[in-house]
Amino acid sequence: MEDGMFKQAIFVRDDGFALRRIDCVMDAIEFLEEWPIERRGLLHAAASDACYSAYDGRRSVDAAHKTFTTWARRVGVIEDVPVAPPWMTGPKISGPDHSAEIDG
Repeated sequence: MEDGMFKQAIFVRDDGFALRRIDCVMDAIEFLEEWPIERRGLLHAAASDACYSAYDGRRSVDAAHKTFTTWARRVGVIEDVPVAPPWMTGPKISGPDHSAEIDG
């Protein structure tokens, strides 16, 4: 198996409306397994198969990511969370060491 990590996380809402981050094949499998049985269908089966196959090394992680994303969009649980611009996530400038340099 590849490392199982997705190149890009998928954000979904569960039945309790909590936002969940799906970072890897195992996260996707867990989410699919928790999905109510009465709401499962052919696309759910395809997503499960793709994720289990990627976990076992029979398919690529990218194929699992794509199939899970398609399923999540179809059932309406995917959330498009914007990526923070670099200036929001860059290194912090302030701190005890930096303020000492400024003061001289």
